[in-house]
Amino acid sequence: MGIGDVVMFKPEGRYGKWFGGKLATIIKEKKNSKGKLYYRVCWITPVLYHGDYATMSSFSADHFALFSTGGLR
Repeated sequence: MGIGDVVMFKPEGRYGKWFGGKLATIIKEKKNSKGKLYYRVCWITPVLYHGDYATMSSFSADHFALFSTGGLR
């Protein structure tokens, strides 16, 4: 997975209740100090989270599954 790909948030874990099954586009990749990969994503449709709509989020890459590639790289 990489920048431009469409990903789906896995319907599991702590945030699955809100973000599970939702689609987003990866806009940035970053590794933390321990080498764990994180994605900054822009949600295709804003996600209602605790009374407000999230348009962008950052989560570790293991929360996402590839839905569609962003084309040529």
